[in-house]
Amino acid sequence: MTTTAVTKFAAPSVPKPGRVPAGGLVWAAAGYDLMLATMIIVAGSQGIHRFLPPLLLWALIYAMVSLKYATQLRTLFDVLRQNIAIMAFPLVAALSAVWSVAPGASAYAAMQLIVTYLAAMWIGWRYAPRDIALIVLLALSPLTALSLVNWATGMFGEVYSYTGGLLGIFSNKNTLGRMSLLLGIVTIALLVGRKSSIPRLVFLGGVFAMAALALFLSKSATSAIVMLASAGFFVLLTQHRYPAALRLAIFGLGVIAVMTTLISMAFGGFDPIAEILNAFGKSSNLTGRTTLWDIATHQIAQTPWLGVGFDAYWDTGAFLAVDHVQRAYGEGLISFHNFILDIWVTLGLPGLIGIAITLLSILLIFVRYYIISPAVWPAMTLTLFVAGVGVAFFNPLLHAQHGNLIVIFVALAVSSRIEIARLSAQTRT
Repeated sequence: MTTTAVTKFAAPSVPKPGRVPAGGLVWAAAGYDLMLATMIIVAGSQGIHRFLPPLLLWALIYAMVSLKYATQLRTLFDVLRQNIAIMAFPLVAALSAVWSVAPGASAYAAMQLIVTYLAAMWIGWRYAPRDIALIVLLALSPLTALSLVNWATGMFGEVYSYTGGLLGIFSNKNTLGRMSLLLGIVTIALLVGRKSSIPRLVFLGGVFAMAALALFLSKSATSAIVMLASAGFFVLLTQHRYPAALRLAIFGLGVIAVMTTLISMAFGGFDPIAEILNAFGKSSNLTGRTTLWDIATHQIAQTPWLGVGFDAYWDTGAFLAVDHVQRAYGEGLISFHNFILDIWVTLGLPGLIGIAITLLSILLIFVRYYIISPAVWPAMTLTLFVAGVGVAFFNPLLHAQHGNLIVIFVALAVSSRIEIARLSAQTRT
């Protein structure tokens, strides 16, 4: 790598005229940035709890992010100004401390959420969408590999959940499923993104196979179904990159698969939803989720407008239903496994409006990026968005203080906005 290339990698913004940093400083800055971005994705995956206390790692991340912003105040101002709509949800979470049943807990959790969003915005400013995909690959591949090692050897402790799904090194089988889903999508994008050498194809193909195996062993039905749908959606978005014969073949296979399924259902007399649930060892109540949703709707009926305050439902001890639910489903349960219900319970209608503004702002950036660029990365961002929101209807993802899915969304949105500006400038010239 040349000195110019290294300098650009370490400082993507246009430098002011002056003395060029020494090569060692450039490499140190690049290493610091890569380590920080990888740590954020790893910590958000909840894949380090067996090796390191998560709060300790997040404290280190917050310190490192604060240092980056302290030395680049103009960057903080510019990123916030350009992406203020994305901050709608964390700002509502902070405001909820005013009416929360536990104001201190809500303010503390909201502060964590805001810093997490700022960390994600820094990643988006620092790296292009393809680079973010590579960082996700770098962060999640070892966690998935260690999960399979634990499956084979049991060397890292508990292997399976009480329902039989593989935990790997995670605390929940659905977490392993979600991380495998994310890894699978970015690996597909990296495979399609450019013409690959044989070693690159073998490596990425191996990573995808590893992610698919971990996803299957996790018995996370939601992630498995979303993975299949995401693959089809990605192919649809990137069809212009394939030869006409291949597009026709894919379409024909899809029609045959759909028709075969419909005919089998008509003559077999079985319920496809029930069959899918049975295949993954699920009950008709979605492993207790419908019971949780009933509890959530009961709480919403009592506090429909403002909710009880961000992060104030599960941790305050103020609600009798919490003890009942945690005894029935495990002490680690801190979610209704539906992001809309979770947000409605804690933040009421302002929270729903806030998350809608945040997600819609991100989606509009992704759509505009897809319209303006023929590259594969806009298709990846849209596929990740659809997959992530789909999974969030059954899992806690889009509202947690440290969830890496919202980190990836925000980072890709900020990065995509920069790419849109760059491509627009090229078009004008």
